[in-house]
Amino acid sequence: MLRKWLFRKVAYTLFSKQAKRYAGNKGSAKGLLANAERKAASNQLSFKNLWAKLQTMLSLLKAWSNGSYRKVPYRSLIMILISVIYFVSPIDIIPDFLIGFGLIDDAAVVAFVLSQIDKDLVLFEQWQREKQLAITVK
Repeated sequence: MLRKWLFRKVAYTLFSKQAKRYAGNKGSAKGLLANAERKAASNQLSFKNLWAKLQTMLSLLKAWSNGSYRKVPYRSLIMILISVIYFVSPIDIIPDFLIGFGLIDDAAVVAFVLSQIDKDLVLFEQWQREKQLAITVK
């Protein structure tokens, strides 16, 4: 319930317009993705329960931004972008500098989005496996 509220009332309200701009410009999304990957890597313990799915979500965003994966629904793409913008933004409910607490809201927003796009992540993982298999067979 808190995750849904946090996403809809805070993250969506603050960052939906920005997410739509990123969705229209894959090149600009690459910088956002680089920031998210750096922040995720330095805060891995804070996301230990979400780590694998967070990495899959970031991989999906990377594949979308470089044009190799196009099957992500627009709604899911916007949700992913909102969660990533919220994650890297210093503007959120609990400031990130509060050690031990600062990433709680970020994790809640990411967890909510992951729960909403689970089918899309499964399809993306399947696409990755098929792509890897095709490379191996060659």
